[in-house]
Amino acid sequence: MIDIEAVMADFAVLQAQRQAQVVAEIQQLKTVILPRLQEAGIARVEIRFDGCGDSGAVEECACLDAAGAAIACPDVTILEDEAGNSDGDGSAELHSLGQALEQLTYLALERHHPGWEINDGACGELVIDVAEATFVLDCSLRFTATDDHRTEL
Repeated sequence: MIDIEAVMADFAVLQAQRQAQVVAEIQQLKTVILPRLQEAGIARVEIRFDGCGDSGAVEECACLDAAGAAIACPDVTILEDEAGNSDGDGSAELHSLGQALEQLTYLALERHHPGWEINDGACGELVIDVAEATFVLDCSLRFTATDDHRTEL
């Protein structure tokens, strides 16, 4: 017979471990990404996402200079162990800055809005103010509402 309480306790432990791992990965990515954005003269990054029906994706990543003009995301690489998620086998895969920005967005959504892609989903953006070193996640959660009325006549 399955001990449901033990299974749920194990699940809670695994969830807590995953959340701690996500927080650590977010912090590491922030420390790796900021200097590269500063070096490229990027003042602001706007990463837009949208999801529903059990799928979702980063739709756009816009890098802006201090005047608000769009500039290309620099073609720089980040070693996977720099980003805090090396697989431990001694290899260090290379990822682009754009991929690191997407990964940061997905991790932030996992941490703060798990299930953002399910059912009616959510949309929004992660905004990075490079000079202020701030990361703000704006997320609009969608839902279906029903307004039932019953009137006896």
